[in-house]
Amino acid sequence: MLSTAKFRRVATATALSALVGGGALLTAGAAAAADAPEYPWCTPGDLDVSVAEGHAPDDGRLFAITFAAKPGVSCEVEGAPSSLIFFDGEAQQPVEVISPEPGSAQRYTIDEQHPGVAYVSAPAESSDPTPVTTAQFNLPQGGGINVDWPSAIDGPLHLGNIGPAVS
Repeated sequence: MLSTAKFRRVATATALSALVGGGALLTAGAAAAADAPEYPWCTPGDLDVSVAEGHAPDDGRLFAITFAAKPGVSCEVEGAPSSLIFFDGEAQQPVEVISPEPGSAQRYTIDEQHPGVAYVSAPAESSDPTPVTTAQFNLPQGGGINVDWPSAIDGPLHLGNIGPAVS
C-alpha cells in the first residue's frame, strides 16, 4: 500500500509527465501547421512565365525569370528553378549554371499582385556568346516549364531563388 506522501509524489510526477508530453505534442502540432503552405504549391498551369534582360549593378548582365499568377491563382514556391537547360532551336547548349545553396530559400506566395522573380546573373557578353533561344527548367516543387530566352549568353550563370521583384 502506498503512503499518502508517496502517492502524492507519484501523482505529481505522472501529471508533470503528461503536461510536458502534451506540451511537446502541441508544440510539434503547431510547428507542423506553421510548415504547411497557406496556398498550394505552384504548378506550371498556375503561372505565366517570361524572361527579360534587365540592368546589372556591375559590368555583367542580369536576367529576370518572372512568374506571374494566372487570374484567380494564389500559390507558393520555395527555392530556385532546377535543371535549367538552354537551347538554340533543338540543340542543347553547354552553359554552366550555379544554383543557390540548399536551405537558403524562403517560401514565397505568388498571386496576381505579387509575381515571383528568379534572377540570373551572367558575365558581360563576350565576343563569342552562346546562342540561346529557349530555356527549360523545373519549378522548385515540380513541374517543367519552357520559356523563350531573350539573347545569347556566357556562363557561368548564377541562379537565384524565386522571391519578390527587386527594384
